[in-house]
Amino acid sequence: MDGSAADVATSCRRVLEEQPAAVNAHDADRHAAYYAEDAVLHDPEYPEPLRGREAIRRDMRKFLTAFPDVVGELHQMLTSGRTAAVEITMTGTNTGPIGVPGGTPLPATGRRLRLPYAAFIRFDDAGRIVEERRYFDVAGIFRQLGRA
Repeated sequence: MDGSAADVATSCRRVLEEQPAAVNAHDADRHAAYYAEDAVLHDPEYPEPLRGREAIRRDMRKFLTAFPDVVGELHQMLTSGRTAAVEITMTGTNTGPIGVPGGTPLPATGRRLRLPYAAFIRFDDAGRIVEERRYFDVAGIFRQLGRA
């Protein structure tokens, strides 16, 4: 990418379109490859942000273990320079243990989850994600899985 505004926008859009395909292929490594090595991911399930590509990869592996049939659908995407906003829905069945930050994994419930969420994302000059802030209903997840 030469850094022009058009190239940056095209690169950001490409990442935002390809990343859900990596999730749908259940490929945590490919999913994590879209993040910069020192990326920071803010997720409402965690008291502190995930820091670094490897932490993001581990988190996706846990999610794919808990929901091995997960499918992500990108509904909307807005980009401006190196910043983007997306609306995505993840759906899947909880057939594996759910990793709990700092705790013992919860056993599978066998229930379906429909998780709509939004995220604000910043990219670096190379078109990798350097920061992501996710927003979704954590209590709704527990209700759907019969844990609330």
